[in-house]
Amino acid sequence: MNARRLATRRQDAPHATARRRIAEKYLEVAELIEAEDGAAVNVCVGLCVLAGIAAGDAICVAATGERYAGQDHAAAAELLSRVDSRHGKGLRDLVALKPAAHYGTGLLTDRDRRAALRAAGSLVEEARARTA
Repeated sequence: MNARRLATRRQDAPHATARRRIAEKYLEVAELIEAEDGAAVNVCVGLCVLAGIAAGDAICVAATGERYAGQDHAAAAELLSRVDSRHGKGLRDLVALKPAAHYGTGLLTDRDRRAALRAAGSLVEEARARTA
């Protein structure tokens, strides 16, 4: 099976480090509101999604010198899966929560928040390891 061609952009090590730092900050803010209820759950999950996307960029750049260059975050997860299947799945799971977290009117659950924090934390740790 041939992998489809994804739009990518060449980047360098400083870019990977910058994306990792952004991911860390998104995760840090998500953790600050981790215990709050109500709409804060959606905000926390939304921040985890952003942390995961930035961390995925950092991981891809560190591994290949390229990152996904489009607006389709599922495609970014596909590209990350080519580098690291476990973290690609983590990003895919986060991206699946994005519409509800960022655009939805219903409140997400504590289970969603725990899953998002776990996935974002794992992605950020991997980005740290690859950009150290």
